[in-house]
Amino acid sequence: MNGIPTTRIVVHVEREFDAHAPNKKRCDRLLFYEDTTKNNLVAAPIELKSGKAKESEVVEKLENSLEFAASLVPTQATLKIAYVPVLFHGRGINWTNPKRRRQLSLFFRGRNLQVLIGHCGKAGNLAQVLSNAGYL
Repeated sequence: MNGIPTTRIVVHVEREFDAHAPNKKRCDRLLFYEDTTKNNLVAAPIELKSGKAKESEVVEKLENSLEFAASLVPTQATLKIAYVPVLFHGRGINWTNPKRRRQLSLFFRGRNLQVLIGHCGKAGNLAQVLSNAGYL
């Protein structure tokens, strides 16, 4: 996790998620860190796909993981919460509607969130994806 703030929490979602919502699909990791420049707490569910990612499956996993992340954040948080879904894939995305614009997004808490997308296996790719989107 080069380039990511050192004060961070990474949740191994399989263990924790199963205790709260065992029948729902979930992403692979959940990253929390403070973006000091914007005074935000960033909650980033991260889905990792070594092969081709199915759009509908990725969206479902990220939506469920965003809900889980929101349940972990205290309701009296003094920081603004920025929810940032992230996907890393190895061989592209299998789009549900191939004619639609090639941008992955989902609806969460009344807002349309763009999923940040990167390729697996590149050093520093998480920091680069977050930085390019203005979260670092």
